[in-house]
Amino acid sequence: PQPVSESLHRGPAMDAAPLFGGGGGAAPASSDVGPAAALVLASTFELVAAASLSSTAGIAAGAVSAALSGLLLALTLAVKLPTPLPATFAPNATRFLLAWWSLACLGLTFTGPFTTLGNGHLSTWGALFASVAAALPYSGHLARAVDRFVRLAKGDFGLLLLLCIGSAVVALQAFCSYVHSRSGVDAWALAVGLVSAAGCGGLLSQPGLAAQQARIVSLATAGWWTQGLVITFLPHDFTRTVNGFLAVWTCILLSLVLLNSTAGG
Repeated sequence: PQPVSESLHRGPAMDAAPLFGGGGGAAPASSDVGPAAALVLASTFELVAAASLSSTAGIAAGAVSAALSGLLLALTLAVKLPTPLPATFAPNATRFLLAWWSLACLGLTFTGPFTTLGNGHLSTWGALFASVAAALPYSGHLARAVDRFVRLAKGDFGLLLLLCIGSAVVALQAFCSYVHSRSGVDAWALAVGLVSAAGCGGLLSQPGLAAQQARIVSLATAGWWTQGLVITFLPHDFTRTVNGFLAVWTCILLSLVLLNSTAGG
């Protein structure tokens, strides 16, 4: 039988999208109004936030996305345009916007100017999630990837998978902060994130070993991330960023949940 998430997101448009393994393009369905409208709103917020900080990169990210998502929204609402758009516009545009906001998130929220909490940071991440939702009806590959991730996250090693991802985010933000500050605290956070991500990744590749040594693994991760708790109290570039601070606390909490899950073992 067809996976649940795939059955929810697949449609004629997905099978027809040439950029994702299909043939031609199809007009968006009315159910796609939500993601398109969210993209327009998030792009506009990001554009205004970037303009207030005179960020050229941020202004470009928001302006391009607002224009494309505005056209996409017009298609979903069946607005009559002066020049009809080609049938392949929607799949092409959603694919582009997904790549666009993936790069924008990496650049704008990890290096600047949206590293701290504010409209710019929230709208950038919001635009990324909206672009994923907008692309789902046109991409069988993306729908299957999302479905697989959800199933893995709900599986026996879901906590370890999420901890691996959180650790990678810690390492990435710490690296970006270290390049800017050359701070010992940022280097420490980088080492903590890298070791944790590598360890979790190695265990995920050896599920038998991870299951056999579950108690030792949980004790090791919880002990390792006590360093993260110390880092959160040190005022440096890394801990001032939203991505870094939240990722560290996410890893701390996940390690404690993992420890609790093996308490009876």
